[in-house]
Amino acid sequence: MAEKSVQKIPKPQLRGLLASNVKFHLPTALALSAAATILFKIFWVDARKARYAEFYKNYDAEKDFERMRKTGVFKSC
Repeated sequence: MAEKSVQKIPKPQLRGLLASNVKFHLPTALALSAAATILFKIFWVDARKARYAEFYKNYDAEKDFERMRKTGVFKSC
C-alpha cells in the first residue's frame, strides 16, 4: 500500500471565479444574441413588412369606406 502514488486533488479556484466565468461565457452569449437578433429580423420583421406592403399595394380605401358605410358602421354617413 505504501508503494502506491498518492495523487492530490487540484485546488479549487478561490479568486476571480466570476471574472473567469464571464470571460468564458460572454462571447458565447453575445454571439447567440446577435444570431437571434438577425434571425428575428429576417424571419419575422422582414416577412411582416412584406405582408404589409402586399396588403397596401392592393388596398383601396374608398372601396373599404363604401363597404363600411353600406353596413352602417358610420352614423353620420
